[in-house]
Amino acid sequence: MAACREQRTQVQHERVPTAAGATSASRSGCPARFADARIDADSIAGLSTHATIGELRAQCPGTHMDSVGVGGTSAAALRFDAPGVTLWAIQADHDAYGDSLHGNEPADLWAATGDSLRFADGRLIPMRVGSLRMLDSVGIVTIDHGDDGDGTQIIRCSFPRVSLVIDNMWPSFADSGVVSLTRVSPHDTTRIWRVEVLPARSDSSVVQQCRRGFPR
Repeated sequence: MAACREQRTQVQHERVPTAAGATSASRSGCPARFADARIDADSIAGLSTHATIGELRAQCPGTHMDSVGVGGTSAAALRFDAPGVTLWAIQADHDAYGDSLHGNEPADLWAATGDSLRFADGRLIPMRVGSLRMLDSVGIVTIDHGDDGDGTQIIRCSFPRVSLVIDNMWPSFADSGVVSLTRVSPHDTTRIWRVEVLPARSDSSVVQQCRRGFPR
């Protein structure tokens, strides 16, 4: 499945205009090593998820354009690399397989990988399913085994805009639907592929499931 395989072939033609507000954004400087790579809906590793692509590029000149698999297609993204952390500011709402970014617009999706990622409360994000289950059982698993879907995701109710994406094969105990995180074994060693953040909105169905006490 394209969405669950790392598709990071660098795009050759980059057209990222600098936004008018880029100067003010650059004053804060790029986080040197993303040492405190906390993730929430408003910021990731010190970078605002609401900043435009132009502002992010001005703040972190060492970034480069990339192509990232999203939902069975490929989307243009701005990539940030640091020891233990890789981040992508993705514009998935624009034409699939596009070779340019819209510098005056923010990313509509962020993705991150690495062993130094943390939740907003400072706790390290486990990159194994069982370890995440041991950290917290209050959450949901949205199961997607389709070839062109987004893959199965785990969402802690404490952070409804942060999804931990696995793949389109896991889990074996269900083929579709939404189940409680309590169904996951604490001993499951399946690796989490990446972390995704929707900066603009929460999935209303996720919020509703969590408010209801989440499914069993």
